[in-house]
Amino acid sequence: MKFSDLSPQQWAELQPYLDTAVIPYTGLSGGEMPYEATEALEKLRDVLDLIEIPFKGRIVTYPANHYGAWDSGGVAQAAAMSLKLKQCGFKFIVIVAAFSVEEGAASQVNADLIVSLKQDGAMPEGAEVNDAVRMMWLGR
Repeated sequence: MKFSDLSPQQWAELQPYLDTAVIPYTGLSGGEMPYEATEALEKLRDVLDLIEIPFKGRIVTYPANHYGAWDSGGVAQAAAMSLKLKQCGFKFIVIVAAFSVEEGAASQVNADLIVSLKQDGAMPEGAEVNDAVRMMWLGR
């Protein structure tokens, strides 16, 4: 579900079932041509679809962070947001990126899982993402 789909009454009712927050990152610098920004947003949409569609009844997707490099500042922002969402009651935090994030970065940002493009820029496989989310929920 999208954050905007939940009224206060619905949130109170559904919160026990919606235990996973998804934080999208586009990774724009502000120096992109319009078509480059469009391409990045399309990549983010495609990666988000790998989680939002199959797991609709258990996740809440927050607004995307469009601008900011995945450097020390971006990592610090992601870590702070992940921590705050856990304090709000989410058990799991998934970061979805329209760019490649190095393996093992989840622990740097207080996230349980990062789903991103592969090192070569290719999309992750749907089955691979599905397995990673399920393994996260199982605590493995």
